[in-house]
Amino acid sequence: MRLVLEGGGVRAAYAAGLLQELQHADVPVDAVIGSSSGAINAAFFAARQMDTCVDLWSEHVPSARFISWRRQFTPWGAPGLGVDDMLDNVITPGKLLDLQRATQGAPALFLTVTDVADCEMRLVRPEASNLIEWLRAALALPVGYNRIVEVDGRGYIDGGVSCPACFEEPLDVEVNGPVVVVLTRPMQTAKPPPVFWERLAVRLIVPESIRGLSLNQHHLHNGVMGRLRSAVDAGEVILVDPPKGMPLSRLTRDPGKVREGIAMGRDRARWLIDQLG
Repeated sequence: MRLVLEGGGVRAAYAAGLLQELQHADVPVDAVIGSSSGAINAAFFAARQMDTCVDLWSEHVPSARFISWRRQFTPWGAPGLGVDDMLDNVITPGKLLDLQRATQGAPALFLTVTDVADCEMRLVRPEASNLIEWLRAALALPVGYNRIVEVDGRGYIDGGVSCPACFEEPLDVEVNGPVVVVLTRPMQTAKPPPVFWERLAVRLIVPESIRGLSLNQHHLHNGVMGRLRSAVDAGEVILVDPPKGMPLSRLTRDPGKVREGIAMGRDRARWLIDQLG
């Protein structure tokens, strides 16, 4: 199975619950692909450490340490999203993620990033030595993180900007079974163009070289979802939309809502397991 994971900020906590249940049920997966915050889920899933990942979503993410509006609008301070803190002060020193196991290929781990030079999505397969830096690039949301991440001399930002669900691109590994796409908001939800305050935030916070990409993200998102809809209608993809009433938004900081979203993900996984037979 090819398992494709959308991001969506804290909405990805719901997907973490779903993946935890799949892992407990030993559902076979040949390749897992994560975009944006879905990259964290993909890495922990590949390492078979979803219990740890769910704890990270439950305990660390819904806090001012990770999501801070004050930092967001303090240009000389740290980014509003504590990506560096999570990777460098929580995951790495605590050895929460087994880098070797995550990249050994069972399942094969892929992350999406957006190449700043040509504004194109890149599908990368990290190694243990560079997994943390590729995760940093995959999580570099233009407004929330407001930095360009360099890996091997090239600049990258969040892969969800250019491709929220990487279900089409060929992979360099053998994949048996279906393509399963896990979204954190319904496929039919169109992404609107940025409103005035969003355009203002981009101009004030986002590096100049990626402002245009940020302001046109809705076109890229809606194009991918249109192609995904066609693939679902043709029976080429199994779609896992989130259930109605999912309480999570991109920047939810309420721990109770995060735990509720994780539990809904577990329930949704049981439906998926039934679909897979």
